Amino acid sequence: MHVSRFPFLLLAFTATFTFAQQAEEPMRTLLSGDHHIVHGGWGGPSAHYTRVLDQDALLVGARGGWLINHRLTIGLAGHGLVTYVGNAGYDAYLHDIGRSPRHRSRFDMGYGGLLIEPIIAYRSPIHISLPILVGAGGCVYSWDGQPETDFDPRFYSDDAQAFFVVEPGIDLELNVIPLLRVGLGASYRYTSDLDLPATSNDALHGLNVGVTVKVGRF
Repeated sequence: MHVSRFPFLLLAFTATFTFAQQAEEPMRTLLSGDHHIVHGGWGGPSAHYTRVLDQDALLVGARGGWLINHRLTIGLAGHGLVTYVGNAGYDAYLHDIGRSPRHRSRFDMGYGGLLIEPIIAYRSPIHISLPILVGAGGCVYSWDGQPETDFDPRFYSDDAQAFFVVEPGIDLELNVIPLLRVGLGASYRYTSDLDLPATSNDALHGLNVGVTVKVGRF
């Protein structure tokens, strides 16, 4: 073999070998990894203690979503107020404008939206998750019945409003069995300002403390 041809033959061999490797292995990009992505999902109820209009209150709801590679949930979450919350100031406002319901008014509220929840140290039987809810909700004043009726259905006033909400939180999760997790956590609810009679602008801001039960494939 002539010495001057050796570099060209070596280059051709290297190019052929590289092309063969690329044909056998899929191209990797900045967004791809070396491992297979595992998909799962879960759903379950939640109950949280909070304060609304400076009163103790209970929120009941549900969470659920698509679990990606054991580390990130993308899904939906929602909460609704199930305990009575009154407002003496609003009742006085109704009296001043000539409206006198048979019973005291009641403040109703609910919200929900997108749930994004990273999970830290998911392999551990006790680990941390960081749920954040971004969405919207609504609130309204209502009362039971009218003075001239014997039957008391729920009547809603015109004093209602939609609001935007962001609620970041932290949960301590326990792997009870492979298909069941229980989370104990806290979150803080931020909302857009309210514009309702006898109601503070930040009436819905507050801390939630409670429990979430998750059932699914983790």
